[in-house]
Amino acid sequence: MKRMLSLAIMFILFSFLSACSADEKKIVIMEDLNNPSREEIRAKTQHQPNSDKKISKEIGIGATREQFEQAYGENYGDQEIARYQNEFMIVTYESHRAVNVQYQFAYKPGDNPTMDELEAFITDRIPSDAVELKRVNKDTTQEVIHYHSNALKKHIAKHSFREGEPGNFVVILNKNDQGDLSVTIAVGGHN
Repeated sequence: MKRMLSLAIMFILFSFLSACSADEKKIVIMEDLNNPSREEIRAKTQHQPNSDKKISKEIGIGATREQFEQAYGENYGDQEIARYQNEFMIVTYESHRAVNVQYQFAYKPGDNPTMDELEAFITDRIPSDAVELKRVNKDTTQEVIHYHSNALKKHIAKHSFREGEPGNFVVILNKNDQGDLSVTIAVGGHN
């Protein structure tokens, strides 16, 4: 009888704890939905930097959220990770400035660009004063190009460069197994 009673108590206790953990998961999910990221809070509470001056020929790394929206239209993402032109352009913002821009050519109508077209595309979207520091071919599917830009150093907060020297950024060219190209331009990198 004692054994049956202790089994019943353990079953009730286990059921109660299981119900609590389900509620705990629900609470965490609701907290994530109700607690915006720092960038989303900045977007709503702080003024954006003056966006009259472009640091590159086309809007790209280092540009403000406002500049991206004027150049590329509606943001289909949120205030921290924006999506423009469907899934072609994914932009991560910190302190109102683009610190990471990914271009996914699989989502752009038409064929992949030629290497000359791709190089021109990238050149137009990195700071005009960018100086190439080095190139690294990881393998036949990836190439990493390190750059430095004083304009980027001036416009992007020092903490956004993480452990890299302020002004440094990388361009990463990727080609997947299907031959689709993507280009990521991100602050940080080479010291």
